[in-house]
Amino acid sequence: MPWKEIGIMLALVVCFLAIQKLGRRRGDDSRSARLMKKYKTLTPELLADTPDDELVEAVVAHVLAEAAESRKPDPLYTLSKKPQPYLVVYSIWAVCKELARGDYPALTHTATRDVVQDACDGLPLIGAPATAAALNDVIALHKEGEDTTAAETAFHHAVESECPLSLCVTYIRDHIAELMGEEPAEEPNDGE
Repeated sequence: MPWKEIGIMLALVVCFLAIQKLGRRRGDDSRSARLMKKYKTLTPELLADTPDDELVEAVVAHVLAEAAESRKPDPLYTLSKKPQPYLVVYSIWAVCKELARGDYPALTHTATRDVVQDACDGLPLIGAPATAAALNDVIALHKEGEDTTAAETAFHHAVESECPLSLCVTYIRDHIAELMGEEPAEEPNDGE
């Protein structure tokens, strides 16, 4: 093999390795990576001190960080081992994010399809029954092979009206003990 071809191949290998190294470095500096590192370990104090505009992402980042470190790097597997508030928040976050950037048929081709029913079940728990009803309508139409466009518009209007991600903030604040794996404190009974 001539020296010129060997030199070109070596230059290509060096370029490839440099691109890989730069790509990894950028991934470590991403917002997602920073949040996963920051919220890898959650404590009641950390959740209490987390600003509202980052609280939902903190819970999601915690799930993703645990999933990334497990033998089965799957958020659904991680969620199956966590208390219910994690699944409520994660599923609502995932479905709202997917439907904000695409339509329901596209969502069914992502991993989010596995938490759609959990989002439907969780939306009323956080105080978003209209969003849950609209999402159920979208699901039903899709199953029947019907056009989901009008139902998705109703879903987006319900999201605008009820703001489920904001309601998740209140839900998280009200369920910190459960998120930490503790039993929720019983409400005092005034009648006794």
